[in-house]
Amino acid sequence: MPSQLLFDDAESITRRGELNVVHARAESVASFGQTYFAGFTTMRALTYSSSIPMIAGLLVEHDFDAFECVFGHGGILSRDAAEILAFQDVVADGLRDSIVALQGVAPERRKAIHDRVAREEVRFFVVKDVIAHAKIYLLEGPNRKRVIVGSANLSERAFSGRQAETLIVFDDDETAWQHYAAQYEAVRDASTSRLPLREEAKPAAEKIWVEQVPAMIEAERDPDGTTLYVPNEVEAEQGYSVAEVVAKVEAIKPALRRGMADMKPDRGARLRLTPRIVKQISRIVHSRHADAAPATYLSRTGKGFVLSGEPMSLDVESASVQEDVACWLEFFRNYENGFVGDVARLRRDYFTFLCWFYISPLMCDLRNAALRNNAFSFDQPLFAVLFGASNCGKTSLVDMLMTSMFQYPRIIDTQDFTPGKLRGLQQTYKRFPVVFDDVTRDRFSRYADEIIKDETIPYHEYPCFALSMNADARSFKAEIIKRCLMIYTRTSLPGDNTAARKSLQRSVAAIRERLSTALYRCFLQRAMALVDEALEKDHDVDALHLSSQALCALFEEHLPATTPLPDWCAPMTLDEYQQRAFERPRLLLNNILHGDRHDAARRPPEGCWTTSGERIVISVATMESTRMRADIPDWLLDDGGSASGQITLNRKYTEEFLNRPIRPPRWWRR
Repeated sequence: MPSQLLFDDAESITRRGELNVVHARAESVASFGQTYFAGFTTMRALTYSSSIPMIAGLLVEHDFDAFECVFGHGGILSRDAAEILAFQDVVADGLRDSIVALQGVAPERRKAIHDRVAREEVRFFVVKDVIAHAKIYLLEGPNRKRVIVGSANLSERAFSGRQAETLIVFDDDETAWQHYAAQYEAVRDASTSRLPLREEAKPAAEKIWVEQVPAMIEAERDPDGTTLYVPNEVEAEQGYSVAEVVAKVEAIKPALRRGMADMKPDRGARLRLTPRIVKQISRIVHSRHADAAPATYLSRTGKGFVLSGEPMSLDVESASVQEDVACWLEFFRNYENGFVGDVARLRRDYFTFLCWFYISPLMCDLRNAALRNNAFSFDQPLFAVLFGASNCGKTSLVDMLMTSMFQYPRIIDTQDFTPGKLRGLQQTYKRFPVVFDDVTRDRFSRYADEIIKDETIPYHEYPCFALSMNADARSFKAEIIKRCLMIYTRTSLPGDNTAARKSLQRSVAAIRERLSTALYRCFLQRAMALVDEALEKDHDVDALHLSSQALCALFEEHLPATTPLPDWCAPMTLDEYQQRAFERPRLLLNNILHGDRHDAARRPPEGCWTTSGERIVISVATMESTRMRADIPDWLLDDGGSASGQITLNRKYTEEFLNRPIRPPRWWRR
């Protein structure tokens, strides 16, 4: 029975779909021997744990015209990207050392194998993706095809018969050949890095050659970079593990982990490496002070900043700023391509978030001044929540912002969204913005009130917090809304528009590669002077207005003379934002407090309202009361006049909130 091939997802070609079942029939049983590899001209192997000397021995024994092997080891790959890269380095070292040290092989024969690897007649790959537990051996010769599958890894111990293993052979079976060849090629093409043969041994003092780790080589050669798959969950492995390999990986991993700082995979468990990131990792790993590499933080020192222990230069060239401005304009133009909804509003809202995010390292200065003078600190929001439908570009926006400010994104694991962890981040990150991507509604509900409403911060320097969520407009209490910058959008790419989504991903990736930190460093220099000047005159500063003015001025100065500022790029105030933040409760109250729904009776019927002195009494069903009260800002509620089946509002505050008088209609007054 032919097996259906289920490798049709180009983005995740080996991790999606069903588990395939191959229906077969046993013909005979025989003892394994090296003759099973004999008489073939090509061999391709997919193996988890492996013995590199055995592979070298196969090349000597059978002299294949072409040989290919994918290395992987599920027992040591985990949720740690540094561990995956360390494993690649260990395999690269082991491959070279095994070929150089082949026992009982003449030097000229060893050189011949080495030369064949150099000519790419013998090719090796190493996993950058935890995806395949299969062991597949594909052998092909003149008019012959053989598939060997089973539990045995390509190692001397597994093939020796000294441990219980299972092997199944398919000879000249086209169905088996097509199925297993497709599975092998899917893993090799989608989940591996090419493993070049190192020409020289690593010096004994050198723990790791960052630039020669296979995934790093790929990332530097390809302008689009490469992507590691770092699983969210790791299954326990009972397979054969090589203790030496584990020990070497553990020795190398700390240096890579320091170099990668707190880089986190995205929601699809992918970690993107680009040439710029590789250079930064290499710099940190090779630093003389790598063993004591500082943690991520941003601190202000007079007229400058220190970023993770290094002075942050604010000197920039105008041409670089101009290129960054062009990148942002191109990024915002992407929302015209396939997004459905109010695109103009989406861009304006996202520019609002951009202005808040850029000023966030200076927010603690503004808040400290306001709190010292008992001013209203809500005007300098410490938290921002970017929420709405999926596929509305939230993650892309945050990635762009972090890249434009600090070269690459640093995202905190959502499991760390707890009061205790946030206190620790406030202390260690100082002014460096803390970003949580895709916070769950449950986690937000459990911890947000305590975290956001706590105004007692015992540090002079502390960060702002940005959260992205998939949530609707009714998900947040009024006391959260008034303390945070809330950016909500329903404008998004339809889920079935795969072409537009892929086009957007490619465009954003290309823009990020061109983006530098020049615009942000120029902004910081200007914003810092504006903040200092404003605080000398007044302790109550509109952070959003200051930031948007500075940013719009920079955009205008670095646009071509004939290019006007786009509509979304215009100064704004916190008052303007707050009018938008409470749109939903305003719409709700305006719909309820309509003249046609007024009733003169002392207790109006359900769904109607009346006035009683300085109160407005709304009649509601008991089941609806709790939900409706949650939608109305708490300062409008007058609990002193509430009764069962009623919601009572303060008339004066409600009129101010709706910006109109609340009076009975003329027909009732008559």
